[in-house]
Amino acid sequence: MTTNENTARIVESFEQAKNGLPGTWLANAREGAIHSFATAGFPTQRLESWKYTNLNRLARGAFDPLAEIATPDVDAWSGLFIDGCDRIVIVNGRVDPVHSSIGAPSDGVTVSALSEAIDETDPELEKQLAQIAPDEGAPLVALNTAFMRDGLVLRLAAGTVLERPVQVVHIVDSGDTALALHPRTLVVAGDNSEATVVETFAGAAGAGYWTNAVTEIRVGRNASIRHLKRQSESVGAYHTALTQVRLDRDARFSSVALTVGGMLSRNEMKVAFEGEGAECVLAGGSLLRGRQHADSTTEADHSVPHTRSDQVFRNVLDGNAHSVFQGGVIVRKEAQKTDSSQSNRNLLLSSGAQADTKPELRIFADDVKCAHGATVGDLDKASMFYLESRGIPPEQAKALLIQAFVGEILEDIADGVVRDHIETAITDWMAEAQ
Repeated sequence: MTTNENTARIVESFEQAKNGLPGTWLANAREGAIHSFATAGFPTQRLESWKYTNLNRLARGAFDPLAEIATPDVDAWSGLFIDGCDRIVIVNGRVDPVHSSIGAPSDGVTVSALSEAIDETDPELEKQLAQIAPDEGAPLVALNTAFMRDGLVLRLAAGTVLERPVQVVHIVDSGDTALALHPRTLVVAGDNSEATVVETFAGAAGAGYWTNAVTEIRVGRNASIRHLKRQSESVGAYHTALTQVRLDRDARFSSVALTVGGMLSRNEMKVAFEGEGAECVLAGGSLLRGRQHADSTTEADHSVPHTRSDQVFRNVLDGNAHSVFQGGVIVRKEAQKTDSSQSNRNLLLSSGAQADTKPELRIFADDVKCAHGATVGDLDKASMFYLESRGIPPEQAKALLIQAFVGEILEDIADGVVRDHIETAITDWMAEAQ
């Protein structure tokens, strides 16, 4: 990593912005984070974990974290809102209280916008925010910590079960202004609690901006968190994101992350197993066309015995699109009886599309069950022939096969309205091709 005029420009922006950022108790953490970013600089392809994703154009971009943009017509984006859930709406980096919808307070449950939560001193929040995902060795996380202004805070007391999903919707409609946005989501689930969290990112067509998101999730003993992410940014946007999860004993975590937007995106997911019996399922993928680039990088770090992780990722590529899957599994010496699997399949719809896939197992224990597999190919000709021979037109047959291919990542989503939210993104992408 190198320090250059690009990082210096961002540090200067921080000096101008820091006194206006919420949460005075975060001042020292912000100062330390911006120093960490300035020292490290943007990740480069010399790092093995960034080998396939080049951030040079992003680093040279003049993205403004200070711009104040007039609020657009948010009603035009209401199709992104999931019915029957608590919802925080963030527009151009600022919470929109008019379109946010939080139900009556429940015992043991805190649902609030980040800017509101950090405006008051809360000793418990101080122990949680920016602690699950450390800045060290993660310059983009450090940059988020320095500039974070808004997002979602969800905290569940022990034994709390949320029947309604919680959704945070990020909308960018900034006209010609190249915004830099650093949203933060914090989820802390107490023992035996349960909730579903949905993150939705969207932007106006043609808008050029940068979203650099961080999501921190801690799942207590025997607690369960379902996490879904729909990334439908503008195709002129950059999207970099880390979701860091820590699992206690017998905790369960499942995630589905779908990418259909962004000119360049990287969705990084890290899960640390800190208690025996914990389980996680990571599913996701991308639907890309044109010159879009999407990177899905994962890490399941098994450090205790009797834990399980499954990874299922599917990518569909058209035009000159490029997908990356880097699936990491670490099984440490103490993590006996680990059960882990990875599957990455890539469907190329054109000769110009490219998929890089690198499943990686690092196993230091001797009593484990681990497997991985990866494929890259085009539509199955036998399946196409089968459908066409039964009177289905070629384009419809192609669409059916693509939907079935991508649909494998949705198998663990039982909630109807949440599943519909992800399926709509797939349907919209398919419709654009017709």
